[in-house]
Amino acid sequence: MKFLEEMERTLLDQIEKLNDDSIASDPEQARLMIDRSKAIGGLAQQVTEINKLKLDVYKEANANGGIYEKFLGIESK
Repeated sequence: MKFLEEMERTLLDQIEKLNDDSIASDPEQARLMIDRSKAIGGLAQQVTEINKLKLDVYKEANANGGIYEKFLGIESK
């Protein structure tokens, strides 16, 4: 969860930077910020998809009485 919280803070920080009107005075800086934001957004999308997949795997393992836990590398608590 800590990683997801850090990712959320990074995304919110990036939104704040993009919302800063001062970057409009330097077109090159604005272009770099936009490109960086696109890259961060793409990576965040991938992390989100990976976590959705992990959640689906965990749900499936639990729905089947935990018989797949060892096979899927999920440790029981």
